[in-house]
Amino acid sequence: MALTLEKIKETSINITDMAKTKNFYHQLLGFDIIMENERLIFFKVGTDLLLCFDTEKTKNQISPPPHAAMGIQHFAFECKANEYEDWKLYLIKNNIDIEDEITWKSGKKSFYFRDPDGHSVEIIEPMMWGF
Repeated sequence: MALTLEKIKETSINITDMAKTKNFYHQLLGFDIIMENERLIFFKVGTDLLLCFDTEKTKNQISPPPHAAMGIQHFAFECKANEYEDWKLYLIKNNIDIEDEITWKSGKKSFYFRDPDGHSVEIIEPMMWGF
């Protein structure tokens, strides 16, 4: 029997400003906070987690080992099909620049913008990859 993994349950990023990160992901994008302290803030995104670690406060920790990569990272959030355009308009209304929008070979669309630390955030239509 082959073992299979079915989801990425956690995505980790490094951040530099806890307040800006909290405002962006909690206030602007509406993600619930499930854990927060001076070193980290964890957001619930559907059934998954976005883990945000203060770079300076966690880069040398022993346990648990440092989680996030350094530098600019990319991750994508899937929205409901009927909310794709609404998400674009909402972000533009809140002064978030849409950096790029692509219609993929499948006909599905996605668009990109930046979070306060410059990470590349993407919103994709459902079934982007056919599943």
